[in-house]
Amino acid sequence: MTRRSIWLPVLVVGLLVPAVVLSGPRDFLLCLTGFPGTTEQAGPTVRGFLDKLGERLGWGAGAIQGDYYPDTQVGLQRIKDRKPGFAGMSLDLYLAHGEELGAQVLAKAVMHGRDKQRYHIVVAKEGGPASVEALAGKVLVPFRESARFLGNLVLDGRRALAESLDLQYESNAMSALRKVARGQATAAVVAEEIIERFDEVPVKDQLRVLAAGPWLPGPPVVALTGSSADDRTAMRTALLGLCAGDGAETCRSIRVDSFQAATDADYAEVRRLFAR
Repeated sequence: MTRRSIWLPVLVVGLLVPAVVLSGPRDFLLCLTGFPGTTEQAGPTVRGFLDKLGERLGWGAGAIQGDYYPDTQVGLQRIKDRKPGFAGMSLDLYLAHGEELGAQVLAKAVMHGRDKQRYHIVVAKEGGPASVEALAGKVLVPFRESARFLGNLVLDGRRALAESLDLQYESNAMSALRKVARGQATAAVVAEEIIERFDEVPVKDQLRVLAAGPWLPGPPVVALTGSSADDRTAMRTALLGLCAGDGAETCRSIRVDSFQAATDADYAEVRRLFAR
């Protein structure tokens, strides 16, 4: 009798828990290296994004569970532990681990008005290195991606050089540029949007661009092994229309202008370069 009295409430509770709690195949994690905020701080924003996405899919608000992780290793481990059906990934994470995770590209994020990105190496105008090779062994900020990403993609295959650098995290690009101007770092890696607004940089007259990397595709949204074919098709369709109408503010909240159709083929060349 005692044993039955223990297990009956457990069984009842189990029946009352919504099925969504266990719906791993429809979970959606955002693993975006170096993006601002913490998992906890981003919680309400991510919840709003997932609820809007669930509504557009016809699954309903609350049907998709997920979180945001700005640290690559933490995000990777959460994907392995939770086995979500979908993820939005930084390019570095996708290139390094997409194959082992069985990632299939569904779409890519359009941010800062473009569906691609490139990075620039900025150094001091006076006394800064005269060539990329002269960066060897020096301090570089605020790079958040891996040395492999930096060397193979931004520095045109100079992976050994990138691995010799002291890569230091910095809170934002402007802080990084000030460090370069003060001589506290030899170089900074900044994205295209910073170069486009370079006139707004207070220390711009003390800086120059040493090199620019190639254009790279934007962060992909991928389906992972647990998702069904029907859900993948539905997710792609929902993402492509998400930022229109009443979804525009939702997309702005996660710093995305829109989602654009993409496939694995759109990332084939960057995968080849990364693999060098």
